[in-house]
Amino acid sequence: MEQRIRTVVIGAGYRGKYLLRLLQAIPVYEILAVADPEPAAPEELPCPLYAQGASDYRRMIDECRPELVFIASPWRFHVEQGLYALRQGCHIALEIRGGLVQDEYCPLLEESRKRNLSVYPLENTLFLRENMAMVRLVRAGVLGELVAMRGGYRHDLRDMLVDASGGIGNPAKPEGIWRSRFYLTENADLYPTHGLAPLCLAAGIPRTDPVVELTAFASRACGLNAFVRQRGGEGTYDVTMGDIVITQMKTRKGILITLTHDTTLPRPRSLDFELQGTKGIWQGEHRRIYIEGHSPYEQWEDDEIYISEYEDPCWKRWGEEALRWDAHHQGMDYVMLQRVAHDRSGGEAYPVGLEDLMLWTSITLYSKQSIAEKRTLLLTAPENL
Repeated sequence: MEQRIRTVVIGAGYRGKYLLRLLQAIPVYEILAVADPEPAAPEELPCPLYAQGASDYRRMIDECRPELVFIASPWRFHVEQGLYALRQGCHIALEIRGGLVQDEYCPLLEESRKRNLSVYPLENTLFLRENMAMVRLVRAGVLGELVAMRGGYRHDLRDMLVDASGGIGNPAKPEGIWRSRFYLTENADLYPTHGLAPLCLAAGIPRTDPVVELTAFASRACGLNAFVRQRGGEGTYDVTMGDIVITQMKTRKGILITLTHDTTLPRPRSLDFELQGTKGIWQGEHRRIYIEGHSPYEQWEDDEIYISEYEDPCWKRWGEEALRWDAHHQGMDYVMLQRVAHDRSGGEAYPVGLEDLMLWTSITLYSKQSIAEKRTLLLTAPENL
């Protein structure tokens, strides 16, 4: 019988509870406990709850002695909680967020290396079926040499950020209480990882091709105050976050990357993926592809035949159950958790690590600097690349 992974979770808000439900569906995970000082609907939790203050997660780790700690708490706690878990000999799985301060993950990197422990960035868009297939298609040379890529976080969050009476911070959606504050203090790509991570994996960034230039632009900020008025709010908030933030990057090899943050205007959800190379182009949002010499001249094709041909073995193995358990996120969270489990069990290695997360989240800080200083930043690449 396969040895189970002793697992605890820090954070029982929306995201933490969603991960918990999926972890329960994967038998190799043994869920020991959850820690959260103010859990949403604690009676629904499937295991003991540690809720005696913000630091009670430490008691949970000390008493449960887990192998793996999932961290799904508010962003500002991630490094502190991760360091404690590592120092107690635990591997950690980190929920995704934007960057907060420069080099914030360096202590985690140093501690994980010193103790030979793993850090798993929980970037679910890496495990979307078409994204995993596209990595294999790119590596097979079907698109030729990559020249330009596009991605983004284009998701209308106004209902989370504004309450029913028009106030900023929605207590009915706990994440909105703390996340909305960033919109009143920052002007940057607040959440770059969803759109950027799959592009980096496909193009070998930063492993073989680092980002060397970055320029960001922010639009005016109208969307949140318009939504406040729509909900009957009488005040006007000093919103600092542009409704649209566009970050342009260039790698050492000359690949152009366009990243869009778009969360305060009405629109359907989109990750806005596009990969363009010397032999063709793929547009993920529209699920269409054009391959020179294969597609009808200057006509898009449905990409399904290519996705099926280059489908990742993970989706062949877990695709059906992934869509059954995780329909809301098109199966990608389920496949992601299976990949963590297989890495822990000595199977196929997880495809990204903390160094990747450090690059993705740094875009928040670099975009903020570029917007504030109205200039292009020249970034220092590692000497060994």
